Amino acid sequence: FLLQNAGLAQGLDGQVHLQIRQTRSADFLRAEGDGVLRIASQHPGMPGPRPDEPPRMLLPQTLAPGTEWQVRSSLALAESRTFEPRDRSIPRRLPVALTKTIASRDETVEVAAGRFEHFLLGEGVGEASVPADRGNASATITVSVREWYAPGVGLVKLEREETTASTFFKPGRQRWELLDYGG
Repeated sequence: FLLQNAGLAQGLDGQVHLQIRQTRSADFLRAEGDGVLRIASQHPGMPGPRPDEPPRMLLPQTLAPGTEWQVRSSLALAESRTFEPRDRSIPRRLPVALTKTIASRDETVEVAAGRFEHFLLGEGVGEASVPADRGNASATITVSVREWYAPGVGLVKLEREETTASTFFKPGRQRWELLDYGG
């Protein structure tokens, strides 16, 4: 996926930072007391942004290595190997709680938007139990995510994997990288 940090935009009770994905989805971000929050999102076909209740913590205010926080997410990549509609995980937006950690503050990465140095690496992991085989079984899906943030730019790169030992599901992998950013 390609990602664009579009800079400041008016909306949702004040100034927000707009982040647009190639899927034409958008996230509305705000730096507040506890850190950087996603306060709303908008997907194709929606009449307007849908507020996150409560807002989703993307980065905490304390950015020291080892800092941990919890993030709500949804399974988005692992998919059923059967054609039974009840077994499909993606359209159901099944929840998964991720424990995130600041892993490093001195990373370097090169993406389409350029080379970025001295930036933050956040890592997250979580598990979800998912009904399988038309509800006759369940599977554990493990989610792991790595996110690189550059000072003054925001999210530059993201890698996410959803894996499972279950024969009922196919694992999934996703990589985002910053294509461009507003200045």
